[in-house]
Amino acid sequence: MPEADYVGVYALLGENEETSVPKAYIGQTGNFRTRLKQHSEKKDFWNRALISLSMTQSLTVTHAYYLEWLAIGKAARAERFELENGTAGSKPHTPPAMEAECREVFETLDILFTTLGYPLFEPLLRSRRQTSTDATPVFEAAEPSNISSDEEGVTVYCLAPGVEGQARYTEEGLVVLSGSYGRSEVSDSFSRHNYYRKRQNLIDQGALRIDGSRIVYTRDTLFKSPSPGAVYLLGRSANGWFEWKDRTGRSLADVMERKQ
Repeated sequence: MPEADYVGVYALLGENEETSVPKAYIGQTGNFRTRLKQHSEKKDFWNRALISLSMTQSLTVTHAYYLEWLAIGKAARAERFELENGTAGSKPHTPPAMEAECREVFETLDILFTTLGYPLFEPLLRSRRQTSTDATPVFEAAEPSNISSDEEGVTVYCLAPGVEGQARYTEEGLVVLSGSYGRSEVSDSFSRHNYYRKRQNLIDQGALRIDGSRIVYTRDTLFKSPSPGAVYLLGRSANGWFEWKDRTGRSLADVMERKQ
């Protein structure tokens, strides 16, 4: 296509084969034809590319560098995708008028990516727009809150000796909230389970952190099914549909009227 030689930004999309966590790489180029060929040869995680360019060729290299910097920063803060980018780099020098133009372009790019089913820049929960993942828990489950459900899903808890987890079950799956903690030690049978390897991969990625006898979620983490989020807290095999309960003690399966 003639547009393959245009200036623009792009996102390569796939998933981590070990954890099934979605992965992305964000970049910019003045020649999509050459750049995507290079990525095809050197990066094997991706199976789809989303490309943003101007059909009137109004984007310059400066636009592209700024949009790349902005997109990487937004995606990193959203923490929805595991980023392949090593660093977001420094903010490129951009005149104020061009910066305003780039931000307007980015808003359109954000809407289009989300509409296509890739909300790369959208936080898992709109009400929890975090800017860091420091050691201070966002959630401390001393007592369940009075909120059982809202426009961002049903609030549920996984509570057991040494375990205090809070999550929201949404249309996308179960979002375990940052600060939820469980047992760092696991049962003998669990150490031989496939979940144990996936749990360790999340530790290596920094989504989970070992803190003495506890394992702590350092950021809001989405799971397509309720079980992994509970399993990693409990350190044993578990059915998340029954381990996660609302503030009245009803299981998630009952709350969602799910037949087992």
